[in-house]
Amino acid sequence: MKGLRKVLTPFAPDQSGAVSVLYGLGGMTVIIDAGGCTGNICGFDEPRWHDVRSAVFSAGLRDMDAILGRDKLLVSKIAKACEKIDASFVALIGTPVPATIATDYKALKRMIENETSIPVLAIPTDGMQLYDEGEARAYKALFETFSADGGTLEKITLGKTPLTFGDGYEDNTLDDYKNIGENTKITACSASGIEAAKLLGKPYEIFSSAALEFADKIPSGKVLVCHDEVFGKTLRDKGIKCDIATFFTLHDEIREDGDRKITEEDEFTDLAMNGSYDVIVADECLKPLAEGFKGQWIDAPFFALSGRR
Repeated sequence: MKGLRKVLTPFAPDQSGAVSVLYGLGGMTVIIDAGGCTGNICGFDEPRWHDVRSAVFSAGLRDMDAILGRDKLLVSKIAKACEKIDASFVALIGTPVPATIATDYKALKRMIENETSIPVLAIPTDGMQLYDEGEARAYKALFETFSADGGTLEKITLGKTPLTFGDGYEDNTLDDYKNIGENTKITACSASGIEAAKLLGKPYEIFSSAALEFADKIPSGKVLVCHDEVFGKTLRDKGIKCDIATFFTLHDEIREDGDRKITEEDEFTDLAMNGSYDVIVADECLKPLAEGFKGQWIDAPFFALSGRR
């Protein structure tokens, strides 16, 4: 049944993905909400929040602020915060509230930049898409604001955030994005990384080092990998014949016969129970959806799916 969830919790949304990309870059991130979305992001979708602090704020919108579109009040709040925080940039992260009232992000960006003289990244997420879409939009804003073709960075990996890889990630720095040049080797390690690499318009490879940890654990047989698409493609490139299923983006350049973009619980159940698979590689949170599966289950945690690190 469309939209029915009996087992799975809500996946990380686009606003969480945008924050994940920007979290360690030294900016000030302002989530345009009343406080609830910020609480979900920091409390559930951002594992670094408990260990590494970052300047993430809620706009603290009240009912009348949203109804009347009191942009000057928001600009004033941000300007005062910038007086106390040495931020490299200000990022505006959208939620269902600004989406509902049709917030003009370009106007807000100009107003804040005029008031603070600090670069502003406006990211019009709306809480209705999944995290990889928000990550891709954050990369787009970063490239439009900071990237220059004259950089000398040797290599960069795009799409490596804790939402895909849990603790198995390494932060890029803001200087990394500023110094992407013609000869920079670009690796896309997740779906959002592919979108980001495409925006740069440069050659890139598709590869997830995290997937290699599982390559030797997978026995021969018919294999289903339900994870990020690059995770599955990397295993396939290492000689493991597998079908890829994902609740997130599945690009045409990765899709092969047998691969499938899924959205509902019962779609995964149908795949697991009727696909004649010997092995399933997926987060164990999906196990209750395949209670009758007789093959081998290899647990591959996926933070955006289950919140497991």
